[in-house]
Formats: sequence, C-alpha cells, structure tokens
Amino acid sequence: MARDTGVTSHLWHTLKAMAVGDLLRIDFFIGIAGCAAGITLGLVRPGQLVAAAPVFGAAVGVIIGAVIAGVSIQSVFLDQPFLRKLRAIGRDPVDYLSPFLFTATIGVFALFGLIALTLTTPTAPEWFVAPLGGYVGLLTLWSIASLLPGLGTLIQFIGLRQDALDIPDDIDIPRSDRHPA
Repeated sequence: MARDTGVTSHLWHTLKAMAVGDLLRIDFFIGIAGCAAGITLGLVRPGQLVAAAPVFGAAVGVIIGAVIAGVSIQSVFLDQPFLRKLRAIGRDPVDYLSPFLFTATIGVFALFGLIALTLTTPTAPEWFVAPLGGYVGLLTLWSIASLLPGLGTLIQFIGLRQDALDIPDDIDIPRSDRHPA
C-alpha cells in the first residue's frame, strides 16, 4: 500500500500522537451522554432528533470557527526566535495545537452526520435514525465540550510565552554566525 503523502497525512500523524489520556477527559464523557441521548431520541422521538439537526449544525459550525481562531492566535506567536526557544527547552509547538486540531476534526465528522440527519425524514425507520442519532450526539457534544480544554491549552501556551521571555532569542545561533565578518 502506498504511503499517504497528502495534506491530511500531517493532521492524522498529529492526532495519532495524542495520548489516550488527552482523549478521555470530561468532554469525551459528555459526548458519550450525547450518544445515549441521540440513540434514545432516535428510538422514541425521531422527528425531534431530525428537527434538532440544523441547530446542532450551527453550533458545531461556531465551534469550528472558534477552533480556527484559537489555532490562528497560537500560530501568530510561532516566530523563529520562539520556535528556537521551544526547541531549546524540548517542547513541540504542535502539542499546543493538537487539542484544537482534534476538536476541529471531530467537528467536521459531526457535520457529516448532521448533514445525513438533516436529509433524513422524520418517518425514517428507527434502525436508521437511532444509530445516526448516537453518532451525531457523540461527536456533536464532544466537539462542543472539547472547546473548554482547548481554551485551557491556549492559556498554557500564553504561560509558555511568558516563560520564554527569560531565554535569549539567539539561543541556538553560535556567536560567530550572528555577525559574519
């Protein structure tokens, strides 16, 4: 099988590097509750579940927008001197972006399910609506709830910027190379 060299290969590599502990936080369990609620609504009141799809679609769209803003804020501060400082202290800048990237990824997959749910009729059979409701409930509530830990990562990143103030900007550049003769 050919090696994936596409643009998304970097995203998948970053997401695979996340620790399981980073995934099993309170936001995941809120997503599990959303899965149970989606299955229940799909079995008991499929019409209500289908009617709620546009509302959740809008909410997930807002979350994805907030995630893009968070990644943009962090990316602005990833200039060369700061990246050298991160390398000097052994930190990977992608570690601070990965929670946002994960939230955006589950949000996109939630939107796929929400599109399918929006196209579903309220009279569709429960065997179709209930699992789709579980899928949508899991990913929608997980993406919404995971914004809070992502904001916590943004605060950690700002603290890291403050810690980096004590490290000189030319940490990895030998003195002889700074001012060529």
